[in-house]
Amino acid sequence: MNFIKKNAIVIICILSFFTASFYNQLNLNKIPSTSLRDGKTVATSDDVSYIVPAHNYLDYGEWKDNSIGKQSYFIRPPGYGIFYFVFLKIVDYPLVLSIIKIAQLLLFACSVYWLYFIAFSLIQHKKIALIIAGTYGLTPFAIGFLFYTLTEGITPALLLLYVFLLFKAHNKTVNKHKIIFYFLASFCFAYLLIVRPAIGFLGILLPVFLLKDYWNNGIYKLLLKLVLFGLITISFTTIWQVRNYNITNEIVGLHPIYYKDGNSIYRPPFKEFWKFVGGWAQEGHVAHSYMVPMWKAAINGDTSIIYIENALKTFPKKVITFYGKDRLTNVFRKYQEAVLFQKPYYEKHKSIDIQSIESEIIVSNELKQLVREYKHEFWFDYHIKSPLKVFKIMAFHSNLSLYIFQHTYRGNILMELTRVLFYTLHTLCFIALLIALFLIKTSDWRQSALIISLIVYVFYLCYFQRGIEERYTLPILPFLLITLGYNGNQLFKKLRTKS
Repeated sequence: MNFIKKNAIVIICILSFFTASFYNQLNLNKIPSTSLRDGKTVATSDDVSYIVPAHNYLDYGEWKDNSIGKQSYFIRPPGYGIFYFVFLKIVDYPLVLSIIKIAQLLLFACSVYWLYFIAFSLIQHKKIALIIAGTYGLTPFAIGFLFYTLTEGITPALLLLYVFLLFKAHNKTVNKHKIIFYFLASFCFAYLLIVRPAIGFLGILLPVFLLKDYWNNGIYKLLLKLVLFGLITISFTTIWQVRNYNITNEIVGLHPIYYKDGNSIYRPPFKEFWKFVGGWAQEGHVAHSYMVPMWKAAINGDTSIIYIENALKTFPKKVITFYGKDRLTNVFRKYQEAVLFQKPYYEKHKSIDIQSIESEIIVSNELKQLVREYKHEFWFDYHIKSPLKVFKIMAFHSNLSLYIFQHTYRGNILMELTRVLFYTLHTLCFIALLIALFLIKTSDWRQSALIISLIVYVFYLCYFQRGIEERYTLPILPFLLITLGYNGNQLFKKLRTKS
């Protein structure tokens, strides 16, 4: 019994490897074979752009996917591809898919310990820290992407490692050891930025920890460390951007999915359209349900009105009333015309090498005007109501994204009870984040720094991105569990003091 108590977190980490493997393997066994990549991983429309560059680099010496145009060189950041490439150098395809799953499971199991260490450092309560680690590691709450070849297979673990290293650096009393851990944390975050650039908001933590540790060492030493470790964190991203600049003679940004020579649905008009429907926070799956068929039809020469009517059916009545059905129909007609211009390039599998396409500029400008008018007429909806709607979509679900939970066992009493349990837990995590915002003054400074960085990231998703998928919030989920445990412990202490 003493052995179990002493090694509880090690046991949880080991069991986490096997339980996560069990959930995901069961999912693979139940999911339709058409949704699998060689029967080993879950296939998606995005994952090829992560793994194909590694194959092309190994075979031809070029880091690019198989799409057309310059965009093929940089449509995805290279972080996950590099991770995949390391194993591809060791074993051939498709065995590499099995190895990558084991690597992601091992990384996940290690991250359970990093989570425990951070939780215990903040809460100073071993049982609560173990409950947080056990909930994260042993349940199906956060394991949904470990058998995917997507960034979400490693991003949560990398983010936990980054924060773990910051906590270790702060705890060290010997300056040499402190510097080593800050270097490792900076290096880890530098890699994380080329895996999932949006997680860059959590970079706030590094300067906060440095300021706390070196504020009394003099302004020169403090600035030196801020500059040194800051340069390390942006080093990989800078190298990637310089490489892309050499290919295009322009700065392409961190995620150039709408790059000008791309020959897919992701052209500039689609970007502006997404901003428009984001005004009332239309969910991504709804927008794609009519935009993808409309684009596919137009790229094949079909500009039937039915596709426009299907789109307008999803619009709020007040939007139709304000703009008028004829005006909105006309905008969609112009969108179809822009796709028709793209059609010959698409059929010949050629990149669109024209600097500006008049039909795209016209429809893009009209969509921008619609957005400006929407912001003015429905300012409360745009700035307040819609971000809150996105937050609701983000927070109120179970996070049980695997096929077995959404399809295979849907309706089973035990499954439905499980879904209710994790729906409640996931919702409480996000509510705890909001509550924590009001308790910052009384919180541990490390917890306060975490809360601020998490709030900034969530605000970005709600107000600016507005297109939410479960995988976007997965990396911050372990920190929300800590926040829930931290708040609960603080509340318990207050109640015990009053009694």
